[in-house]
Amino acid sequence: MSKVMVRIDLEEIKKTISKLSDSEKESLFFELSPGLGKALQKMEQKALKNLREGKTIPLEKVENELQDRI
Repeated sequence: MSKVMVRIDLEEIKKTISKLSDSEKESLFFELSPGLGKALQKMEQKALKNLREGKTIPLEKVENELQDRI
């Protein structure tokens, strides 16, 4: 396979990325950072497990407790 080298200015990369849809940006982010994607997936699985097991605290309760502290 032939190799091709392309030099692109960082600003040009930013400009191009800004034209992507949110979905495309998200895809690109996780493609470039697979470790973060795996970590996020594990966190999501744990959160869903805790929700099924009733180990979560409703957001409203957290908000109320925070308001009480202010």
